[in-house]
Amino acid sequence: MKPISRFAPALLMLIALGCANSTSAQFVRIEADAIDNGGAVPGTTYRVYALMENEGDLIDAIFGDGKDVLIVESTKPFYQSNLGGDLAKDTQRSLAESNDELKYDSWVTIGFADNYMNALTGFMIDFSEFATGGRIFSDNGAWFVTPDMLQARAGKDGRILLMQLTTEGVVSGVLNIHGRTRSTGKPGEEVFDLIEERQVAFSFGGE
Repeated sequence: MKPISRFAPALLMLIALGCANSTSAQFVRIEADAIDNGGAVPGTTYRVYALMENEGDLIDAIFGDGKDVLIVESTKPFYQSNLGGDLAKDTQRSLAESNDELKYDSWVTIGFADNYMNALTGFMIDFSEFATGGRIFSDNGAWFVTPDMLQARAGKDGRILLMQLTTEGVVSGVLNIHGRTRSTGKPGEEVFDLIEERQVAFSFGGE
């Protein structure tokens, strides 16, 4: 087992960039929408979102550490395309538009659904099980973007895309969420609160 995480304070300090207070009030819940994949791939395709209270609230990291692990799993394998990858930025938009196997691949993200302008990074997280249809588990890693990226921010509907998952099973898991509220104030004098929500449980899918 890897040592209990030194990554989390370092990474979260890096992406916090000088904020003050911590709150979880701006995060509302996890939501999952079933997408009609037309039977092109086995199972149901889900888009998984974090719902925030306000437009402009942001998420910059989904993480697991030695205190609170990250788990995403299904009772049946996740569909994985040989043309894609673990991160949404591995999905070539031009190819996905014409290839359903890639279009309905399983991946994680923050905000964006393909490679176009996607700054997502996987940090010390082992996706080897997920790549072969298994779970995502981490006690010492994250997927993240820096908070200045547009993709981290909730739109008018308050949603931020976190995953696309295709499976015939029931999906469940727990996520740890890091972000910040929409900032106010002049450039260089922005005021905002940190958002940290741990052990957010979710479940969906199946008959």
